[in-house]
Amino acid sequence: MNLLVFFLVEGDGLRVKQSCTLTSDTVCVPLLGYYCIDLLCNCKRAMKHSSCSPGQYINQTGTEFRDTVCDYCPAGSYSDGTFCKLHTNCESLDKTTISEGTDTTDAECSDRPPSYLLTLILCVCGVCSLLFIIIIVIIVKKKNKQNSGLNRPVTKGLTKDP
Repeated sequence: MNLLVFFLVEGDGLRVKQSCTLTSDTVCVPLLGYYCIDLLCNCKRAMKHSSCSPGQYINQTGTEFRDTVCDYCPAGSYSDGTFCKLHTNCESLDKTTISEGTDTTDAECSDRPPSYLLTLILCVCGVCSLLFIIIIVIIVKKKNKQNSGLNRPVTKGLTKDP
């Protein structure tokens, strides 16, 4: 193969399928990952297949004669540009959703605290509240008792004069 033909072919995204002969021209085909854009009777130029963007998926893989066809992922799914995946359903995994999924990212989940832990916390809070109320009532009663003792009139024994 002529070195000049090789550089022209490689630079245009093509490879030689059949070298030229006395009776025929060189036959070129696109390199892997390229498709032919100038096809009269022989591929003269090729372009690299398009890449799908995040949020899209490859609907039709590119061939040597056609570019990649991308489409948008349906609602409830996401993609990095190759194929769509459903968002993780955190609740079905007994987890809490930290952030909802988007067309390009999955949902983020977090472990839930065990249900008995919530019950325990509520019970401890209830007992502490009850103890606080009891202590306040006792303090108020003691103060009332002390105050009532101070406010009593002092009575001195009355004596009769003989």
